[in-house]
Amino acid sequence: MKGSFFTCFLLMSCLVMAQKKAPDTSSRIDQPNRIEFEMDEYGMDFNLINGEEAGLLVAMETEKRTPEGFNWTFHSLDTLLGIVWTRIYSIPFDSYLAGTEYHNGKYYLLFNVSRYRSQEFLLFEIDALTSGHRRIEINTVFPIQLTFFEVIDHNIVFAGYTNLRPVLLTFDLEEQKPRVVPGFYDNNSDILDIIIDDETLMFTVIQQDRMPNRKYTVRAKTFTAAGDLIQNNVINPGDKKNLIDGASTIFYGGFQYLAGTYSKKASQYSRGLYLSKFVNGRQQFIKYHEYADLDNFFGYMNERRQQRIRERIERKRSKGKNTQFSYRLLVHDIIQRGDEYLMIAEAYYPRYSNYTSNVGRYGWNSPARFNPSFMGYQYTHAVVVSFDRNGNIIWDNSFEINDIETFSLDEFVAVSNYEDKTVLMYLEENTIRSKIIQGNEIYEGKTFNPVRLAFEDDELKTKNPEVEGLKVWYDRAMYAYGEQRIRNENGTGGKISRRVFYINKIQYHLDDKSN
Repeated sequence: MKGSFFTCFLLMSCLVMAQKKAPDTSSRIDQPNRIEFEMDEYGMDFNLINGEEAGLLVAMETEKRTPEGFNWTFHSLDTLLGIVWTRIYSIPFDSYLAGTEYHNGKYYLLFNVSRYRSQEFLLFEIDALTSGHRRIEINTVFPIQLTFFEVIDHNIVFAGYTNLRPVLLTFDLEEQKPRVVPGFYDNNSDILDIIIDDETLMFTVIQQDRMPNRKYTVRAKTFTAAGDLIQNNVINPGDKKNLIDGASTIFYGGFQYLAGTYSKKASQYSRGLYLSKFVNGRQQFIKYHEYADLDNFFGYMNERRQQRIRERIERKRSKGKNTQFSYRLLVHDIIQRGDEYLMIAEAYYPRYSNYTSNVGRYGWNSPARFNPSFMGYQYTHAVVVSFDRNGNIIWDNSFEINDIETFSLDEFVAVSNYEDKTVLMYLEENTIRSKIIQGNEIYEGKTFNPVRLAFEDDELKTKNPEVEGLKVWYDRAMYAYGEQRIRNENGTGGKISRRVFYINKIQYHLDDKSN
C-alpha cells in the first residue's frame, strides 16, 4: 500500500510540475505562410526591406564575382510570401550596405562603395512591382559616418557624424544634388531620431542638446522634404531635470508632443517619464511621472518581488518621501491612437565582467564597446504608457522580456494596435513571445508560440540566435525571420538535412471580445 501510494504521489507530482513548466500558446496568433532560402555551409548575408502592403524585398549577398563586383540576388515577395520576381545585380567590390528604405512603391538600398572613402555612395532604386531600377552615384563631398537614412518625397535624408560632430544632409533625387542642412554641426548636441511624415511631406529631427548647466534637454526641428526649417521646439526642462532622450509625434497644425525619459543628474539612468506639448513653437507644459507612480511598471517581476516594491513605495509615501528607481530605457516612436498617445520603451542594463579597465566613455552617446569589460546589454521588460492631451497618464502596462542579450541597442519588441488593444511580440530562441493588453488590463497573458516549420516531419536541430527577429509588417501582420538547420528523414530527393534562412508571416485576430 505504501509503495503504491508513494508511486501515485510521485506521478501526480511529476504531472503537476510538467503542467507548471508547459508554456501557454496563443490561440490568437497564426503563422499562415512561410518561405525558405537554402544557405550554403559558408553562410550568407540576408537583408530584408519592409515594403508594407507591397510585400518584402530579400537582398542576398553572394560570393560570385563579376568584372563589376559581387553578385547580389534580389527576391521580391508578395504578402503571402510568394516570389514575384528575382533579379541579380552586381555591386562594386569593397562595398557594404549602409541603409535601406521603402517609399512610395520603391525599394532603396544605399551602399558605401569604399570602406576608405566614406563620402562615396551608390543608391539602388528598385520598383517593387516591375523590378525596374536605376543606380545613382552620391558624393557627400566630406566623409560621413552614417547613422540615419530616410526617403521623403523625392529627397534622401542623411544624418551622421563628421569630425565627431553631427551633420544632416538632403539629396534631391531629381536634380541629384546634395545639400547640407545648417544648424547641426555642433559638438554640444547629438541626433537621436528622424521622424518622417509622408502625408504632409515634412520630417522632424530629434536632438539632445547640452545646456549651460551641463545638463541635457531635447530639441525637435521640423523641416520640409527639401530641408527648409519650419519650426524649432526646444524643451525647457527646469533647473533640476536632465532629459536623456526623446520621441515626437508628427508635426501637425503647429501641434507637437515630445516624450521620453529624465533624470535629476546628467546621467543615462532615468527616474521617470516626461511629456511636453508645443503649440506654434511655444511650450505649453512639461509633466514628469516617476516610475513609482505607474501602476504596472514593475509587472514584469514575480508577485513576491512586486509586493516588496509596493510596500517600500507606501512606506516612503507615508513619511512624505518619494521612492526613486533608476532605469535605462530605449524609447520607441510615439503612437497616436484617437485622443491618447502611446509611449513604448524597453528597459535594459549594461553588463560588465570583473575585468577592470581605465577605458572610459567617449562622449555622452558613445557605445560601451570601447570598454573591454563590456559584456552586452540585458533587456528586462517593455513598458507601454498612455498619455492624454494634457500630459496625464491614462494607463500603463508592461511586458516581461527574457533572455535577450545584445551588444547593440535595438528595438526587439514589435508593437501593433487594433482598436483599444495593444499587441506586443518578440522572437527569442525560435519562439514567438507575445502579450495582448487592453489598457491596464491583460487581454491575453504572455504566450509562447514556436516558429512554425515548413513540413510536419521537420525537426529543428539548431538555430542562430544572432540572426533572428520579428517586425511589424502591415495592418495586423508581422513577420519573423532567422537561420535554422532542419532535419527531415523524409526529405525530398533524399536530402535529410537543410540549412535555411526563413521568413514566417504572423497574424493575430482579436475580433472575439471574450478572453
